[in-house]
Amino acid sequence: MNLQQLEYLIALDTHRQFVGAAHHCHVTQPALSMQLQKLEEELGVMLFDRKKKRLEPTAVGVKVIQQARQVLREVQLLREVVEVEKGELIGEVRLGIIPTLAPYLVPLFLVPLAERHPQLRVRVEELQSEELVRQLKAHQLDIGLLITPLNDAQLREVPLLEEPFLGYVSASHPLYAHATLRPTDLSGAGLWLLQQGHCFRNQVLTICAPPAGVHTYSYESGSIETLKELVRRNNGYTLVPELSVLEEAEENPMVKRFEAPEPVREVSLVVHHGFVRTQLLSNLRQLILEQVPERLHAGRVMQKRGEVVKW
Repeated sequence: MNLQQLEYLIALDTHRQFVGAAHHCHVTQPALSMQLQKLEEELGVMLFDRKKKRLEPTAVGVKVIQQARQVLREVQLLREVVEVEKGELIGEVRLGIIPTLAPYLVPLFLVPLAERHPQLRVRVEELQSEELVRQLKAHQLDIGLLITPLNDAQLREVPLLEEPFLGYVSASHPLYAHATLRPTDLSGAGLWLLQQGHCFRNQVLTICAPPAGVHTYSYESGSIETLKELVRRNNGYTLVPELSVLEEAEENPMVKRFEAPEPVREVSLVVHHGFVRTQLLSNLRQLILEQVPERLHAGRVMQKRGEVVKW
């Protein structure tokens, strides 16, 4: 057997169809099928049940796939160790980011990172926090950009930003008259929220938990920009992270800061404890910090504004 066959095996397990796996591996479907058949003949077992409508691994296939993933992880780690020793930043980096960060951070670092390290292939995927953490722990992602702390012993967190929450209030809502906000001002009436599954939704509800019977709006979208547009065109309000209003925070009267202590969310780069490409992590962190106002840098919010509260 060879590493290529193991890569095809993993691709089949991931996509559960030959067409998708072949496309992912940049080979023809017959070539991938032939290599899988050779692997099965060498091992003397069937790895996938082809009789089912959706491709499923057999019982022994599940065990072989699990071990194959481990083999490929160790091979990748070997390459990364050599890369680090050479001082090179080459190959592929798989980065996951949550949807409430992606529109505001990805444009800041994606092109500059590629320009500074032309031999580095950067693949970015938007994922919700639970799936992102799962893929980090399964070594399917190299780096995550998400909200911390996670309190997970398998993962290492590198704090990046401490980003305040701000109010985004319709001119027809009573909160519009407030110069600044306090959590006790937020009754929950007219509050627009993201759908279930977004950690940002949970953080907002922690700040302004509406009493029983008070109506909040829930729009089934992962987009903070959509919520802002709903507020602009309708009554109500929402809470937004500061990165989403950087260009308008000082001039738009709809944007309301909280009184000190401001509620903030901690944004971190997260990697598995086995991650060895520390120079890449450091470069990415520095690149993002260069593009973001210094007042948002992790560890500086407390110095600049006094006490803060993390949600």
